[in-house]
Amino acid sequence: MRRHAFTLVELLVVIAIIGVLIGLLLPAVQKVREASNRLSCQNNLKQLELALHNYHDAIGNFPMASEIPSMYGPSPLVYILPYIEQQNVYNMYDFQGHSGASIGRTPTNDKAGAVRPKILLCPSETQRGEMTQLGWTNYHCNYGTWVYARGWDGVFGPNFWAGGKPSPGIIRIDDITDGTSNTASLAEVVNGPYVSSAPKSQLADCYEFGSLPTTNLASARNALLARDWQSASIPWGGSWRYRGYPWREGSIWRNGYNHLLPPNATCWRVNNDWWQLVTPATSYHPGGVNVAFADGSVRFVSQTVDPNVWTAAGSRNGGEGYPPP
Repeated sequence: MRRHAFTLVELLVVIAIIGVLIGLLLPAVQKVREASNRLSCQNNLKQLELALHNYHDAIGNFPMASEIPSMYGPSPLVYILPYIEQQNVYNMYDFQGHSGASIGRTPTNDKAGAVRPKILLCPSETQRGEMTQLGWTNYHCNYGTWVYARGWDGVFGPNFWAGGKPSPGIIRIDDITDGTSNTASLAEVVNGPYVSSAPKSQLADCYEFGSLPTTNLASARNALLARDWQSASIPWGGSWRYRGYPWREGSIWRNGYNHLLPPNATCWRVNNDWWQLVTPATSYHPGGVNVAFADGSVRFVSQTVDPNVWTAAGSRNGGEGYPPP
């Protein structure tokens, strides 16, 4: 009896065909997965923005971005915990203890900060902080255009003099005179590498720029975009890589962003001042970032957006007159 079987050549042809099919299908699968991640990220931002509005309805204003001068917090995310089904974590939080030493590092606050609500992380984020003590967030609050040039003109700001400018005070919906549909409230920001030994990253790290004394937004933007991040140093001896960590800290580095530079540009520390950071919105979504606006809408904004339109979207009361991105 003759035995029917594949020849070696036939087997190699079949394997080659399967390999080609996998090569064709894999990008499509990755594209579908990323589209799903982007929608999930938008839903997270939507829920957080609704929580901010519920907080505003209950309290009469938006939370401050950083309440206590020496401790940089708590962040707005702490205040809206009851509105994102995290009442137990909120009850755990020691607000008086936050005025103590080491950025609110009390046992109860460390316990609260160790909670990792899924809503605070974008599905496309690579640094998810599974092995760190405290939780991370990709969703940062809008501090405005750039404090050195325009003060704290966003929807959020510190409750003290910082970056050479006074606190914006309590901010209410009525203070957003540019229109809530024209003013960004929250945006996604890539998490830092955390460990000092990690390779440099254009999106995740921040770099030393040096002196940038101009208050002209266009001139400052051009100077920053022209600088090569690969030849620049990371602040604080290369260990300052905690962007997005922890979610309960309210500093502009950990939980804020601004609108001087377009989405997915590099973050810079200028004028040797942490509060004068130029820290743009960033993401791992191809071509842009998700942004929640103060009217509750969420949009995907291209990184090629007109820079003047983008900067105008960061101001609550600039009167620029630009349409939203």
